Amino acid sequence: MTGKENAQRMEKIVSLCKRRGFIFQSSEIYGGLNGVWDYGPLGVELKNNLKQYWWQVIVRDRDDVVGLDGSILTHSAVLKASGHVDTFTDPMVDCRLTNQRLKADQIPQQSGTVFA
Repeated sequence: MTGKENAQRMEKIVSLCKRRGFIFQSSEIYGGLNGVWDYGPLGVELKNNLKQYWWQVIVRDRDDVVGLDGSILTHSAVLKASGHVDTFTDPMVDCRLTNQRLKADQIPQQSGTVFA
C-alpha cells in the first residue's frame, strides 16, 4: 500500500469518526488545531477501553515494564539543557520506490549490492 493510499484511508477513517461523533478537531469552529482532537461520548469510551487494554497487556502482564504517567509539555529550559534546542536534528528521507517518508535512523537494512 502506498503512502497516498494510506493517507486516503486515514482521511476516510477520520471523516467517519467525525460524522459519528467519536472525535472533533479541537477549536474547530475557530479554524482548528492540527493534531489536536477532542473526544465525543463514544470516542471517550473507545479511547478508555483501548488504554485499559494496552495498560493490562504492556504494564500489568509483564515483569520488565513499569507504568509512568508523565507530563507532555516541557519547560523550554529542559529542552535547552538536554541539547534539543541547539543540536537536535531529525533528518527525513524519501524512498523513491515506496514514496514513503522515513526518519533516517529508521531505514530498514538492505541486502544486496550498493552502487556508487
